[in-house]
Amino acid sequence: MKYTTRLYVGFSLIIMVIAVLVGFIVGIIHSQNQELNELYEDRYLKIQLLNHIRVGIKNVDNDLKDTIDHNNAPSKDMNVQSIREGLEEINDDLHTLDAIIKVKKAKDKLNILHGQIEEYEKLINEILTIVDGGNTEKAASVYETDIKRDNQIINTTESMISIQERIMEDTLKSTKVSNDFYVKFTVVSIIITLLIGFWVSRWVIRSITNRFQNIRDVMKSIQYGSENLPRLRDLSNDEIGEIAQAYNEMATALEAHERMERQYTEEVEEQNWLSMRLAELSMLSQEIFDINNLDEKYFQAVIPMVDACYGALYIIKNDRSRPYLLKVCSYTDDVFAKPSLIVELEEGMVGQCARDGRLRRIKSVQSLPNTFFSHMGESVPNEILIFPILLDGEVVGVLELATKREFPQLHEKLLIEAMNQLGVTIDRIMQQMQVRKLLEESQALNEELRMQSEEMQFQQEQLRKMNEQLETQYKHSEQKTKDLEVTKLELEERTKQLQLTSKYKTEFLANISHELRTPLNSLLILAQIFLENKENNLTEKQKEYANTIHAAGKDLLNLINDILDLAKIESGKIDIKRNEMEIGDLVSFITNQFEPLANRKNLEFIVEVASNIPGFVYTDTQKVYQILKNLLSNAIKFTVKGKVRVFVKRTMHLQGEYIAFVVADTGIGISKENQELIFEAFQQVDGTTSRQYGGTGLGLSISKELAGLLSGFITVESTEGKGSTFTFYLPVNFEAEVVHSYPNVELDTFDLQHQVVEEPRLGANIVQDHELTGKHVLIVDDDMRNVFSLTTVLEAIGMKVSFAENGLEGIQILENNRDIDIILMDIMMAEMDGYETMREIRKSEKLKHIPIIAVTAKAMSEDRNKCIEAGASDYMTKPVNLEQLILLMKVWLCQLDNESIGK
Repeated sequence: MKYTTRLYVGFSLIIMVIAVLVGFIVGIIHSQNQELNELYEDRYLKIQLLNHIRVGIKNVDNDLKDTIDHNNAPSKDMNVQSIREGLEEINDDLHTLDAIIKVKKAKDKLNILHGQIEEYEKLINEILTIVDGGNTEKAASVYETDIKRDNQIINTTESMISIQERIMEDTLKSTKVSNDFYVKFTVVSIIITLLIGFWVSRWVIRSITNRFQNIRDVMKSIQYGSENLPRLRDLSNDEIGEIAQAYNEMATALEAHERMERQYTEEVEEQNWLSMRLAELSMLSQEIFDINNLDEKYFQAVIPMVDACYGALYIIKNDRSRPYLLKVCSYTDDVFAKPSLIVELEEGMVGQCARDGRLRRIKSVQSLPNTFFSHMGESVPNEILIFPILLDGEVVGVLELATKREFPQLHEKLLIEAMNQLGVTIDRIMQQMQVRKLLEESQALNEELRMQSEEMQFQQEQLRKMNEQLETQYKHSEQKTKDLEVTKLELEERTKQLQLTSKYKTEFLANISHELRTPLNSLLILAQIFLENKENNLTEKQKEYANTIHAAGKDLLNLINDILDLAKIESGKIDIKRNEMEIGDLVSFITNQFEPLANRKNLEFIVEVASNIPGFVYTDTQKVYQILKNLLSNAIKFTVKGKVRVFVKRTMHLQGEYIAFVVADTGIGISKENQELIFEAFQQVDGTTSRQYGGTGLGLSISKELAGLLSGFITVESTEGKGSTFTFYLPVNFEAEVVHSYPNVELDTFDLQHQVVEEPRLGANIVQDHELTGKHVLIVDDDMRNVFSLTTVLEAIGMKVSFAENGLEGIQILENNRDIDIILMDIMMAEMDGYETMREIRKSEKLKHIPIIAVTAKAMSEDRNKCIEAGASDYMTKPVNLEQLILLMKVWLCQLDNESIGK
């Protein structure tokens, strides 16, 4: 007999016993449920309804009594309504009891109760009728006379409740006896079922235990991870034989799975190795900033990873008539010769790989002609791999590797991924090298500017010594009457020399201004373009370099402006143009300009104005603003913590009445011996202050001279380490007039309005401009740096740009291109300068309508008038304020369009 049959017989017997037992228990439960339902319906529900009738009678009685005692309309209506509802509920309960009471004794009692309630309803209706008639005393008398009738109803209901409770007790006793019997019978049945189940189970288990022990012994002998598992030989036709057969099939499947798992583990290990090597190469590439360092770090790490005996890295160069491959890294052992430094694109496998960008694998090296690997020397390896290095689909280099054995597939995968990294690395390194080259050129330019500045300072010192000598000669002339004529001639001669020297100084400053402003214009514009990073391919460090270049250029520009400003003051030809200066506007300017600077340094900034200050004074507003800007800039610069306070008051001094602008700070302070030194040009408290806080030391010197020209003066009170107080005394003047300073020697002066040059901006303000889009501009300039920077900006806003290197070439372009809308003209050019070029253009009837904006580094005061007289429509100095230039172009082009419409 099969084990299945045995189990079916045994378990069928158990199921039959359980089914009989379950059927008997279900019958017991059904019988008990019926008894409980009967107990509830015939006993409990009846008692509940009778109690409800008894309570309802009492509630109706209370409402009736309240109606008699309080016969007012609202209360009466509510009580009558409550009485009617109570009677309806009592009648509903009676009808329910009629349907469920079956016992004769209880049925008789229920009929009696019906009659009592009907008489009770009649009595209530009678009393309510009397109450409606308003005779409450009679209603109360009737109520008191027949009050015992409701007690009869209550007695009847209580009697019926007692009957139902006795019936309930009898039913519960009967149910308990039946329940005890059912429990005993169920326990005995369960015990019998368990005994039968135990016997059947023992019969089945004993018959299969031995054979299962054999199976267990075989399974215990299985070794984890083995690809050769033991097999079961008991393959009979019963279920155990089927289990043995299934086990043998499972063993076969496990062996196959073990082989697959081993292969997968090997693949994962290879992938982990590949990821670790790529991560290592990526970290090495981040530390490389020069193409020559690839050999020391990156390349020397790649070769051992792939077990190569030869390697060479080439990058594509384009600095000749045709592109070629230049070797930048190499690796060889003693067997192979050194690789060639240069490989042409048509030369060998390396050149072919660079030309078509496809990987080359060469295994049968011996069969190839020597021309395919001539650059490797005389030795021949066993296998060669040649990889193209790609960047955005373009070949930027080639890697050649050779081995005496064969390259495994894992190494080939590593090299393919590494070449993708290397293409990005080479591009980054080349860009960084270009940035460093630009930075070095900028530093060289800065050093050249510094040397020129020192030379200017030396010439000023020479002029000062000549002035001292001149004063000495004047004193000697007064004492020596005999040599008066000789001394006079000498004095005139030295005066001429001084005038000539001053003229040379002025021309030198004008020329050096042009020579410095022209490269600075290109430097500032290109640095700003570089900083904008429209292609979004610069690192944060590269942006920092560009920002440093731009900031250095601005510092140089400020230095040039300060030197020119000081030279103008020393020349004695500055005009004092007095106008009405509003004190309120001045205070607003101070607050708006310097409060944000103080907040950024966490300084308290206070501005106070005395009540007796006039609303306005007549003075040179621009120079007052310049003096206060210098004083406040120094106060904030040299204050690390604390506050900066500005107090404007009216005060009397020995020379008269003044408005005093007091600038007090809690900064580093100035020692007593250095308080006069700070007002000299190019001087600060000491050298360390200049290094720590920056600046040239010209600000206070210029401010002192400007204050003197305004008939005022500046004082200083300071304690080293506690702070300083600078006071600018401005004489009170309420009369309008124009006063010129005394003439000294005939010197050219500079136009102050062009000394403050706004920072060029190429960000959100200078974008595609619909008013200028499609307009054609001609740039005439012999400085290609300036042409390049202006072309970059103007093309970015949508303009078409042409350029000429001199005036003659510019006129030729104008004659050949009739669609040019506006001209940007430089002044100092070879062959034909800007003045002559503009005159020639204005002579032509076809060209004289074109607007010309003179864009030059010459900042002399008469240069603007000379440009306008020569035919310029407008004038700008370098470095160019791009926003102002674009605005001027819009104005002149708009005016030109309006004139065309009018015609």
